[in-house]
Amino acid sequence: MLKSSSAAFTLLESLIALMVTGLVFMTIQFSLSLLKTQTQAPLDITLRAVTRQIEVQKYTFVSAHTDHVILKNSEGKLMDLTVHNNKLQLSASGAGQIIMAQNISQLMVFDRTTHLELEVVNYQGQKANGLLYLQKGKNHV
Repeated sequence: MLKSSSAAFTLLESLIALMVTGLVFMTIQFSLSLLKTQTQAPLDITLRAVTRQIEVQKYTFVSAHTDHVILKNSEGKLMDLTVHNNKLQLSASGAGQIIMAQNISQLMVFDRTTHLELEVVNYQGQKANGLLYLQKGKNHV
């Protein structure tokens, strides 16, 4: 008679182990999504990051208005820093847009001759002020 002294798993044992492993991985996957916390950076830090990004990208100042700023990028395109659809964004006509911050209801711009003072307000009524130091372009108005 044939004697089976194999130390391997049977097909049924392998399927059960695979199902248990799959259940463990599914539980971990759903648990990780519950552990994530949605935190939003404070408004003043967001505005500081926006102004720093604009300065680093070497935009030049063209003109300031009460609710938007016109800048020129390194390629010579005119860019408009404004609030549109609840987003603080840089946009150019015929080009795309760069969303700098979200949930912004208002942008106020003050031209202080040596720098621009930006004030943003979000939908919770929080205000943040930031300073923007840019070179003045040749087309300064």
